Amino acid sequence: MAEAQAAESPPAAGRIQKIGGIFGRFGLASLSSAVVSVSHLLVQLFSIHHLGTSGIGVLAFLLVIIQFGYSLSNALVSTPYTIAVNQEEEVAAGAHDFFFPVNLLLCLSQGLTCAIVAWVMASPAAALVFGIAGTLSLVRWFGRSNAYAHHAPMRAARSDFAYAATILIGLLVASRTGADLAGIGAIILLAGLVGMLCFGTAYLRRHVAMKPARALRQYRTVWKEQSAWTLVGVLSTEATSNAHSYAVTLLAGPAAFAPIAVGMLFFRPVNVCITALTQLERPRMTRAIARGDGRAAIQSERIFMGALVMLWLATCVMAAIVLYGFPGLILKPTLDHSLVVTAVMLCALLSLVQCLQTPMSVLTQARKAFRPLAAQSMRSCVVGLVAVTALTLTVAPVLSIAGVVLSQLVMMLGIWRLDHHWRRQQRAEG
Repeated sequence: MAEAQAAESPPAAGRIQKIGGIFGRFGLASLSSAVVSVSHLLVQLFSIHHLGTSGIGVLAFLLVIIQFGYSLSNALVSTPYTIAVNQEEEVAAGAHDFFFPVNLLLCLSQGLTCAIVAWVMASPAAALVFGIAGTLSLVRWFGRSNAYAHHAPMRAARSDFAYAATILIGLLVASRTGADLAGIGAIILLAGLVGMLCFGTAYLRRHVAMKPARALRQYRTVWKEQSAWTLVGVLSTEATSNAHSYAVTLLAGPAAFAPIAVGMLFFRPVNVCITALTQLERPRMTRAIARGDGRAAIQSERIFMGALVMLWLATCVMAAIVLYGFPGLILKPTLDHSLVVTAVMLCALLSLVQCLQTPMSVLTQARKAFRPLAAQSMRSCVVGLVAVTALTLTVAPVLSIAGVVLSQLVMMLGIWRLDHHWRRQQRAEG
């Protein structure tokens, strides 16, 4: 009996160790990204209590611009850089330095955009601080991607924690002294600076080590092969994901969008973790593909998908507890409870599709199949825009989320076909 128990013990211990390794692998990236997300939420809550209606709107719009900048960075520099440094075991020193000046040009473009918006909508002081904050935010974002690309997630986590801690300290000080829009911008600027400096001066110097004209010439090949197609994918995905937001607000009014906004709020943690874990797993899959180890890449895809589905299940349980056990925590009396429940259920379905789709999409990117991926995204975008508009005009606005779900299903099935075809090739070659 004792021998039998001893024989069973090692496999059980191995499974526990494997599960612990998976949690360790994904936990740090998820936690650090969640902390940054919470810090941004605190900034918005602070603005509600300290700014007028116009100031709240301007801040929200500027944060949207910064968030969109992250997507552009992923398409133009972060994803191509990650794939470039992981597709070969030995990388020549300085072979990919041209990405850094290109990133600097993108950062300056975002800073200029933020400055113009703040100047027109607020004040010169706000334009100055948000212009610098917008620039630093993308320098820090590419630093995170650089850390993940070189399999150093702790470096990215340190930057995230420093960024969030600086915002928290700034808000605590501002709660006693008061702050206008420019003051809140200064807090975000300081947080971006502290988070950026966590990557060291050597990282910063690489942005100015090469002339921009030379960097753009070397980047041209990357643009033709990868970035142009990933940019198409990002723009079409953004249009699809936000179609219901724009359509409902413009066609039915802000009040009709309120239940949808609550439903989206429940699943925001899942979206944050999808972004964080994508940055973590893309280098791993790319390295496996470069080695010709398709089995390792597929295993990484499965673990990635399993982690996201587990997170989705936990979020659904939490949403159900809040909605039915403590509805007063998040629902106002003016909100229709049944509409909110419908929105949460549709958002849950949308989130599940994204959890299943993202790992396949990342593996497809690791295989450098950017053009087919962009084609799937464009097809999905057309379906989504038509479906969302039709549902908004013909049925309850909350059901417009179903249009986004339909578009994401089209996208997921298209990527699944690409993934299935590649796996079949792997089996034939093996």
